[in-house]
Amino acid sequence: MLVHLILVGSAAGFLAGMFGIGGGAIVIPVLIYMYKSGGVEATEAIRLAFGTSLATMAFTGLSSFLSHWQRDNVDLPWLKKLFFPAGVGATIGALLATRIPGAWLALGLSLMLAYFGAKLLMQKEQSTTESPRFLRFHILAGLLSGVAYSLAGMGGASVITFYLSHVGLSLRKAIGTATGVILPISLGAIIGFGITAGSPHDWRWGYIDLYALLVMSVCSIVASKLGVKAATLLPTPLLRKIFGMFMVGLAAKTIYTVLA
Repeated sequence: MLVHLILVGSAAGFLAGMFGIGGGAIVIPVLIYMYKSGGVEATEAIRLAFGTSLATMAFTGLSSFLSHWQRDNVDLPWLKKLFFPAGVGATIGALLATRIPGAWLALGLSLMLAYFGAKLLMQKEQSTTESPRFLRFHILAGLLSGVAYSLAGMGGASVITFYLSHVGLSLRKAIGTATGVILPISLGAIIGFGITAGSPHDWRWGYIDLYALLVMSVCSIVASKLGVKAATLLPTPLLRKIFGMFMVGLAAKTIYTVLA
């Protein structure tokens, strides 16, 4: 179990630093498998995996954000605009996720991610022109990113990255700013998942496994710094293509998870 937690925490941290995403696409399936193998009931295992993964991303996001900040990859005005709505949306999403089936929401999110990823892959040049249509919806973008992240366990920061890349920010700066938005999303999810269930043993608070949280957080913090360095070294066109491919792959994986 410890080896699995170290590997998945490191992978999630690297992706968070490189792409400004939460890493739930990797963490959640592994945790579900571990909990179910340990005899945890399926629904309980899924909720516990979601809550623990989202809590881990609070530490990963903070580490990635500080690294991007040092490299001037963060747009502070946009971070301020999105910070509070994203946290509120994540809290709402977490409270809903512990009460309703989320398969159809995850399916909708996967289609949205596929659309975003395809647009990035087909885009020949990174747009830096502000779109009034996008600029008006920053509160909605923050809320939806938080809700989506809590309900689907992934994709919220990817939505922020796509949104920021279409309001005038370069992809590199959009990714850096999105790492800052991971923090309020994760804190909101911690509140929602933490207060909705009892604590059957000492290493659990609500739907958050504190032991797994500790191990994965330490590993992800270290690995996130490597991810930030990789993102800084890659040329923007290549980074955009890799990110687009990642989003399409994430969408396909989400659909497979829902239909399987």
